[in-house]
Amino acid sequence: MEEQKSLKEIADELMKIKGNVKGEAIRTDFIYVLEKKGEEGIRLIEEKYKQLGYEFKFKDIKSFGWYPESYSVLLSLIIMDVYGWTEKDIFEMGNCSPKYSFIVRTILRYFVSVDMVFKEVPTYWKKHYDFGEIEAVELNKIEKYLVLRVKDYKFHPIMCVYQSGYFLRIGQYSIQSPKITIEELKCVFKGDPYHEYRLSWK
Repeated sequence: MEEQKSLKEIADELMKIKGNVKGEAIRTDFIYVLEKKGEEGIRLIEEKYKQLGYEFKFKDIKSFGWYPESYSVLLSLIIMDVYGWTEKDIFEMGNCSPKYSFIVRTILRYFVSVDMVFKEVPTYWKKHYDFGEIEAVELNKIEKYLVLRVKDYKFHPIMCVYQSGYFLRIGQYSIQSPKITIEELKCVFKGDPYHEYRLSWK
């Protein structure tokens, strides 16, 4: 049985992975923590970053600056470590993230229908990341589902949970339906060449 890695070991491995994200994407998760845990909650998170050897301050994040995606991934893992949050909590944080981002709110004015999501989602990804890509590979309006494929993104399995929540919110903003669900069909951590998510609605 493989020995479970410490958070420090995981953090060190994450920092070796290349790829940057816009600061706004990290900032929105800090705002979520701020709403749930207050200023003291933010302080504890920042202290944990420092203990792991990667000091990172909420107030210093520039929305349009580029930061290693590793810091964003590590944030979810730190939150789980400090507060005992579960994957369900991380899913909810991912789902709330677009609500706090003015970049997302600006872009989403173009996502007025599922057809526009299908067309514009690659551009949406490029505004947030300088690596990887996302594409809408299938839209079935009769059976009511949309398949999104994320390529060249492999940091930690917790991000599958986070991104599921995030993509669900994009669907909730743009698909006119009282019930929308999401499922990860393929995952690089299970041997697949990419991540694939299916948004379904009634």
